[in-house]
Amino acid sequence: WTWTYSQTLDHFSFGEASEILFPQRVLEYNKFWVRSSGEVGPLFVFIANEGHVDNFYQNSGFIFDIAPQFGALVVFIEHRYYGESLPFGPEKSFTNKNLAHLSSNQATADFAEIIDHIKKERNINQVVTFGGSYGGMLAAWLRMRYPQLVDAALASSAPVKMMTKTRHPEKSFHQIATDDFAAANVECPGIVQRGFTKLYALVKTTGYQDAITKTFSLCSQFNMTQFDHLVGWARNSLRMMAIGNYPYPADFFGALPAWPVKTACNMMLDEMSRSGDELKALVVAAGLFYNGTEGTKECFDIYEEFEDSADVSDCGAGPTALAWDWQSCTEFTLTTPSNNKTDMFPPSNWNEDLVNAYCRTKYGVTPDPVKASLSYWSADFTTASNIIFSNGLLDPWHAGGVLKDVNPTVKAILVEEGAHHLDLRSAHPADPVSVIAARQEEVRLIKQWLEREKNSVITD
Repeated sequence: WTWTYSQTLDHFSFGEASEILFPQRVLEYNKFWVRSSGEVGPLFVFIANEGHVDNFYQNSGFIFDIAPQFGALVVFIEHRYYGESLPFGPEKSFTNKNLAHLSSNQATADFAEIIDHIKKERNINQVVTFGGSYGGMLAAWLRMRYPQLVDAALASSAPVKMMTKTRHPEKSFHQIATDDFAAANVECPGIVQRGFTKLYALVKTTGYQDAITKTFSLCSQFNMTQFDHLVGWARNSLRMMAIGNYPYPADFFGALPAWPVKTACNMMLDEMSRSGDELKALVVAAGLFYNGTEGTKECFDIYEEFEDSADVSDCGAGPTALAWDWQSCTEFTLTTPSNNKTDMFPPSNWNEDLVNAYCRTKYGVTPDPVKASLSYWSADFTTASNIIFSNGLLDPWHAGGVLKDVNPTVKAILVEEGAHHLDLRSAHPADPVSVIAARQEEVRLIKQWLEREKNSVITD
């Protein structure tokens, strides 16, 4: 069932904003919750991130799969400024003035306040936070910032080191995505590279407007002012298929088939057999992401399907894009360059100077990654405890993840055949052995830590 919590707008001031409340959505599932014979099961909290909480509820079945083993109460909490948890309503929330109350610091305080409320109201002693991607970072930060409330955390596909600028990965986001396509078929990255090269050459020819409109099946006539957006649209489709490269059909990132990277690669190879045209092959692959396997769209609206933002790895669309764009312009500077040499993507010089200029123009703010880094211990987890960092090695975001054990109770779990937070999804017959083993280890560690914390309380 769904309920709302009257949340404090500003947790860090004593002025008018600290007295303003807004409704924050909570989804609760109590079928497996044990509360008899003097025993009360733990609270499992899924930390939703940039999106509608219902989408996370429907695509994060692992927490439900394991709840019976723990007798756990399960709740999903929506992040402020996403979904329906909008402090000033669907329009006024996204003015520059009101966006000032959107930050990860305010969000972690929101989650902590709700967790504290549930613990007291339901007489619950133990709490485990779960989250994926940015939500995984929040889950880990909650354990570190509020250890009196959170006993353990599972942070899946959480690029904490990339977000806080404390790590320069051996391979970039785009190199890992390229490797995913090469693993499907060694010819595919070359097809993509040549496809983008043809696109850049095509706009220099007479009649390019009609040619691009036809080749890409665009809903409106193409002109040169749309070129960078078109490139971003195509690039985004390939990145997102690498992120959502699940072993079975899923709709979390769009209506994608099983192993979408392999499917897209095979579609490009088929197009090459038909026409020998790499640009057409690139369009076919992009179409898979935006049109799914059913192919119901007659044309593509590149502005409806993709929005430019400070985070060139994808901001989503609609209000979600606005909110995450703000966070990318304040706390999390995500510059993921590509060069068309060590990766298959067109060259991109999207750097911190360009991000700063974009953010100043759009919001009147300048990103401060140093401040974010200091707020979250510069991703140094040596003094932390009871945190699992899991990463799928097919996921381009693992470039910024914690890939080795930090200490005996801050553990790294690698999922060789896993894409973006695959381990948080429900068990599936097509699951690779690596994710099955990862989930088993996650359950073992959570049980061990909760038992240890319980015994510690009894001893004290």
